[in-house]
Amino acid sequence: MHLDFNIFSLTLLISGILVAILSSVIIYRLNDYVRWFAITMLSVAVWSIAYGFELASTRLEDMLFWIKIEYLGIAFAPGLWLWFCLKYVGLEKWRNIYTLTLVFLIPFTTYILVLTNHLHQLHYAAVELVTSGPFPLLGITIGPWYYVHTAFFYISLLFGNILLFVRFRNTDPVFKKQTYIIIAGGVLPWAINLFYLLGYRPFDHIDLTPYSFLLLYIIIGIGLLKFDLFDIKPIARAKVIQAMSTGVLVIDPRNRIIDFNTQVLEILNLKNFKLIGKTLAEIFNTNSEILETVEERKNQSLELELDFGTGIRTYKIQVIPILDKKSIFSGTLIQFDDITVVKETSAQLIQQAEELKKLNQLKDKLFSIISHDLKGPILGIRDLVKLTSDGIVSKDEFFEILPEVSKNMDSVSLLLENLLAWTSSQLKGEYVEKSQFDVIQLLKQEQVLFTGLAKEKDINIHLEALGQLYANADKNMIDLVVRNLISNALKFSQAGDTVLLKASQVGNEISIKVKDTGAGISEENLEKLIRGESFTTSGRRNETGTGLGLILVRDYILKNDGKFNIKSELNVGSEFEFTLPLYPQN
Repeated sequence: MHLDFNIFSLTLLISGILVAILSSVIIYRLNDYVRWFAITMLSVAVWSIAYGFELASTRLEDMLFWIKIEYLGIAFAPGLWLWFCLKYVGLEKWRNIYTLTLVFLIPFTTYILVLTNHLHQLHYAAVELVTSGPFPLLGITIGPWYYVHTAFFYISLLFGNILLFVRFRNTDPVFKKQTYIIIAGGVLPWAINLFYLLGYRPFDHIDLTPYSFLLLYIIIGIGLLKFDLFDIKPIARAKVIQAMSTGVLVIDPRNRIIDFNTQVLEILNLKNFKLIGKTLAEIFNTNSEILETVEERKNQSLELELDFGTGIRTYKIQVIPILDKKSIFSGTLIQFDDITVVKETSAQLIQQAEELKKLNQLKDKLFSIISHDLKGPILGIRDLVKLTSDGIVSKDEFFEILPEVSKNMDSVSLLLENLLAWTSSQLKGEYVEKSQFDVIQLLKQEQVLFTGLAKEKDINIHLEALGQLYANADKNMIDLVVRNLISNALKFSQAGDTVLLKASQVGNEISIKVKDTGAGISEENLEKLIRGESFTTSGRRNETGTGLGLILVRDYILKNDGKFNIKSELNVGSEFEFTLPLYPQN
């Protein structure tokens, strides 16, 4: 084999070897999808090196030998390009054995036909040695399969570039630059090849296509290795952003939106709105705090209550400046996380913790009542009975003590009733059994019940109510409410005072008042009552109190759809007023 190297062949050989080395390094060093780009480069390098040897050959047989090597690159380059494009844009579902067969069937057939062309002349109808130029060249006459190969060549190019353009036409400008470089890597050499097919070629036979490939791939190869030209794969970035549970907006230095995920469309209620190219001010024109935070260009987060047309919700907004390798500001990433449920759950936990704290306080109170307020009177009666039985206390002495014991038992009875009612309410919840009853009649019954205790303390109980007023409520609960309020009024009143019971209709409600001119309630204890907290005080005659009564009063009134109000002034008196739903009478 005799070789006579010239400027054309040497250029192809040197450039082809350089591209082969670059592509081999890229295949070894970089990731999967860039490897396919490098394999395409390698196929062009094989084409170029073999074409360089063809241009240096002086005999027809040698040229035909190198043609067979060239077609390892020429035949398979378009298929490799298309396979790379499918990988780059993320169409993994297309990358299967069926697509692989379809993509490489024509290249494989082309190569077999080139190897066996002397038997059928389907690819080249005729070949000849042309010596009219400065050096021997191969002259060819195109066969029918050559048109099939050429059509596949350009269809693969066109389809691959369409995939790239459609997939990334609205993406980040950084990724557009990558994509445009790749498209240029396909379009420019193919355009030069078109001139070759149209007959525009040096010395009528030299194909400049591999030269353009080599120049472009040398530039791209250096960019891949030195500058990480395709360091971030657009489709991989898109999948990462789409997979994020938070809403994401990416804006450029001029606050124009250049990328986003579907989650942010739901959060901002902009499902039918085109975001790309819009400014941040157009989207958040009523939320200046977001705009001001972004303008600061600092990594920070804030919590805001915002309404994007779906009601007020709480969002955690993370603002992250994007800096390039030289720390130059190139945009901002904004994350939106709907934390409404988290905040509501947190508030519920705090509320439950407060309620648990109150229940623990009441539990401690319950044990204190059982160990002191109930235990003392009951043990006292037991000891009195034993002393009487043993003859230590005479019958006359027993009957002398009995009235005082009776008063203590009245107090214990009400305390026990309150205790049982409260315990039932806390353990299993209180069932409200509403019925219609006459409130005035209930007040009269309670007035009679407390007449004996009132006379003993020289206190007057006055009922100010006429006719009938029917309420729709749980009668047993309201009975306990009135009993506790009258008992408290008597406890803190002194001889000569009056306890007023009053019932009247106010609109669709019944107002019931229990008013006394007793000791009154301090501001501190009044605040505890309003908050539903218990406290202990002593009556005018040092009667003990547990604070449970008023807690039950407040709880029972609220459970019967009523309102509870307290007016009190220390050393002046107190007025307890509550309302109940009116049951209208025909």
